[in-house]
Amino acid sequence: MFMRSRKRRDPQAADLRGSIDESPSEGVPDYMEIPLRQWVMALLQDDEVNAQRIALHLKLRVDTGPREYSPAKFLAAGTTKEQLLDVVNAMLHLSTPSTSQMYYPNPGTRSGRRQYMGTHGNSDRELAIAELEDMLTLAGSAYRVNDARTGLELRVDATAQRAVVSTLAAARAPQSGSATDHLATAWKCAYGRDPDPTKAYSEAIKAVESASQSVIEPNNGKATLGSMLGVIRNSPQRFSTAIPAPSGENDVELVSAMMQRLWKGQTARHGSQNPTRFESQREAEMAVHLAATLVQWFAAGLVQRTP
Repeated sequence: MFMRSRKRRDPQAADLRGSIDESPSEGVPDYMEIPLRQWVMALLQDDEVNAQRIALHLKLRVDTGPREYSPAKFLAAGTTKEQLLDVVNAMLHLSTPSTSQMYYPNPGTRSGRRQYMGTHGNSDRELAIAELEDMLTLAGSAYRVNDARTGLELRVDATAQRAVVSTLAAARAPQSGSATDHLATAWKCAYGRDPDPTKAYSEAIKAVESASQSVIEPNNGKATLGSMLGVIRNSPQRFSTAIPAPSGENDVELVSAMMQRLWKGQTARHGSQNPTRFESQREAEMAVHLAATLVQWFAAGLVQRTP
């Protein structure tokens, strides 16, 4: 009898996946289901006409029992968790002012309630969307409201997540210092179930500092992103990249521009007489992915110091 050999599990690879195990939750996790259903019901409970239009748009058969017909109650409480995301997406899409797809049979009867499905310029729609965005962010959802406010979109896809895992592995080399730890923390603070955009941004910068110091300022134990940008600015000819720049351009110009965007974009780094503006969720997400790219380039030796 032959026994099939079992593939040995790489504990380091498992640790790397575990370091971003708080990545966005797909679908509707249990802890988000009730708040999301309450959000739907609060907006549709007095708007059965448009609730029915949403059900028709989604090709859903309304079923609230033989004695009652309530598309609003069905959409909020009778749908599956998978359908619930479709309901939210349809509510955003069909209420977009520019599309004029919602129906207003008698505007005079709508006073006194929240006008989420209101006309163009109505602030209630934006208020409801802000509540939804806050809920999705706090819950660590894989979805967010798109920039056009017309529906939901994935916050980060599986390909990007795998790329970060690969970067974490590459950054484990001694010359990258603590880049892995900082990048993993930045990811959790940006996409985890307890998001902290300001810390995510700060940790993203630290990850790049850790990964790039051995290349840019190997003899400066107190190097920062700012001091390293100064070195590049003063001696760009001392650095090269795997893809040479076009003739007449500095080889490291792209790297420098990316590092500067990350450095200058941090709004909460210092205090002043003016109120401190903390980084937003989207700023933090962009910072994390920008940092992941830079860390990968430095860790893989794609940016080098010339003799």
